Amino acid sequence: MKIYKWIDKYNTKYCFKINRKFYQGKDGGKDDSIRFRPKFILYYLIRISSLLIGAIFLKRSVLNEIKQAFNTKRSVFFNPDRKSDVSIRLQECLLTLLGYRYFVPSNVLPLLTSKEILTKKLSFDEESVPHITIIIPVYNQLAYTFNCLKSIKNNFPKDIPIEIIVIDDCSQDDTEGFFKRNVKGVRYIRNKDNQGFLQNCNLASQIAKGDFLYFLNNDTQVRQGWLNPLIKQFNNEEVGCVGSKLVYAHGLLQEAGGMIFRDASGANYGRNDLPERPSYNYIREVDYCSGASLMIRKADFDKLGTFDKQYAPAYYEDTDLCFAVRNHLGKKVIYHPLSEVIHFEGITSGKRAKKDSVKRFQDINKIKFKKKWGLALSNHYADHNMEPGSRRLLAQKRLIFIDTIIPEYDKNSGSFRAYQILKILKELGYHITFIPGDTRKTQPYYNQMIELGIEVLFRYPNRAGMIKEINKTIDSCDAIWISRPELNESYKWLIEKFPKAKWIYDTVDLHHIRLQRQAEQNKDKTLELSAAKVKLQELDIAKAATHTFTVTESEKVMLENEGIKNVTVIPNIHEPEIIRNKLNFDERQGLLFIGAYDHPPNIDAAIWLVREIMPEIWKELPNLKLTLLGSKPTEEVLQLRSDLVKVPGFVQDVSEYFENNRVFVAPLRFGAGMKGKIGQSLAYKLPVVTTNIGAEGMGLVNGHDIVIANSSEEFIQKILYLYQNEQVWSKISENCHKALAPYSIESVKKTLTTIV
Repeated sequence: MKIYKWIDKYNTKYCFKINRKFYQGKDGGKDDSIRFRPKFILYYLIRISSLLIGAIFLKRSVLNEIKQAFNTKRSVFFNPDRKSDVSIRLQECLLTLLGYRYFVPSNVLPLLTSKEILTKKLSFDEESVPHITIIIPVYNQLAYTFNCLKSIKNNFPKDIPIEIIVIDDCSQDDTEGFFKRNVKGVRYIRNKDNQGFLQNCNLASQIAKGDFLYFLNNDTQVRQGWLNPLIKQFNNEEVGCVGSKLVYAHGLLQEAGGMIFRDASGANYGRNDLPERPSYNYIREVDYCSGASLMIRKADFDKLGTFDKQYAPAYYEDTDLCFAVRNHLGKKVIYHPLSEVIHFEGITSGKRAKKDSVKRFQDINKIKFKKKWGLALSNHYADHNMEPGSRRLLAQKRLIFIDTIIPEYDKNSGSFRAYQILKILKELGYHITFIPGDTRKTQPYYNQMIELGIEVLFRYPNRAGMIKEINKTIDSCDAIWISRPELNESYKWLIEKFPKAKWIYDTVDLHHIRLQRQAEQNKDKTLELSAAKVKLQELDIAKAATHTFTVTESEKVMLENEGIKNVTVIPNIHEPEIIRNKLNFDERQGLLFIGAYDHPPNIDAAIWLVREIMPEIWKELPNLKLTLLGSKPTEEVLQLRSDLVKVPGFVQDVSEYFENNRVFVAPLRFGAGMKGKIGQSLAYKLPVVTTNIGAEGMGLVNGHDIVIANSSEEFIQKILYLYQNEQVWSKISENCHKALAPYSIESVKKTLTTIV
């Protein structure tokens, strides 16, 4: 319903205004009374109106929000040891209705009383040889420490040996009693004298057994899957330390990496903004990451002499460590957005530098830091502009890559090719900004792109917002890679914005050829006119672009005959698969076809195969089964199902099908470019029967590494011959991997290195 979209739009917009202005005010030293200033009243009225309209129209999310407002018994924000249950319930109800709880992340643990906590038990497996040591310094605040450990327990990673050290700096609450009586599997150490945060961490590091040290504040709650992204970054020896995305419990961002300016003042990038904004969601090198969630190799930490004691008791020690990692060890400090940690901030020391508070050392230590790192700081920006500051350490070479969707590399050959090309371009030293034509943040493929270190500018919060984000974010560009003619038309304005950038037109396949063949197959005059129109469009783009890429040599020649220069073949990419289940000829049964069925050539091939070819084959082999594998099967394809025809739909791991079937069949009557399904079958050494169109562009030899058939009669004959002739089958199977050599990652990388 449109009214639902309206409610979501205004709820999000005005709850964000409410929260952002309030917490910016708090950062500026204002107290809670700013909630009642006139500028908030209009926001509250719109928020309450959205709730009322949502309730009238029975919008489930709104009804749940109202229900939560009146049913809150425990708060994420109010300590029940310090406030009565009635006070907490009243305040939470009011603040929820006014929009202050709208962005609170799901599953944040509420604060419990000390009495409740002392009835709880926590147990962790003890590891004799841990890989990671989690160091949690504490001073009082048992309610937060308990939730921190509980969140680790709830989100404990599999297959990573971990030890947890809790080092207590003379807490005066029930912390000591709780750890001695209620906790197992945690190394609890209590100082005799108050050491301060910095010394606490250094002491814990000296007894840590792990290869990696992970410093974690006790006023945090870790989120699902937070640890693996951090540890994976250390597969790269150039990485020195890695930090998390820190999100406030109220749902706004605290930090997406930190930056330091020339005067040694620091800033949390993205503070009090919405954490889903694309600018905050790509892996990048940063000046520093907060010690609230920071991982480093123990060997590197020891080599640097631990946290510099001149910053005791606290503040700037984490920034100093990150500077030492970069300037002394020559390694990178990395921010990782997929490692998300809730941080309450200032629970022990407060948020403002009062006369007798530890927080006052923030100003004192800034002077020490500036004196120590003056030379390094001379390379930092003097201007406190956050956007360019956030991109200061990106790779110097910048490339924009535009394709229809975020590559769904396990669903279609075009996506697999794009995904492999992106990986190659990363290896060539580019910072890549990827823009999906459909504007969607498709999972799990979005996260895979982030893990590759690619910045993805998706639809946020709408298409207009996405274009604004592109203009705001991309400050320089050396190359613009745009796939397909329609996207080149849509994003031509980027070429005009960066006139010195190389414009790469990736045809993927020549669309007009596919349309022309489809028109001829269906005798469709309208489609024929469309093909002619698309041809003119494709030729105009190719003439204007710096480079044009085709996937086959024949398409390259076709463009060159039209007067197009600078045409290069970047084919589909295929590597030989490791075949786990090596079945011989007699052990294999059945025929296989695979394709994405939102693509007309695959629908046509499946229908032709089942309705015209298979009935004749079944006369000789009545029990022979056919599998039509692939994503998005249409109703036409689903209607082909029978006892002998299986349509499983999308399957994540297709290896079993390629390893168990005896022959791959691809009766493609139209299409263009290389066919990924053919390369995929060759990668599994599964012999293929296909048409000239199916085999085009790969230099395959009929009878040597493939079998060609172009009519129903030929398909019937060739399928039966190959299916029943072990000697021919074995010969073709053995030649499959040799045929893939020109389409290897290494071969394509050499071509791209020369051109891009």
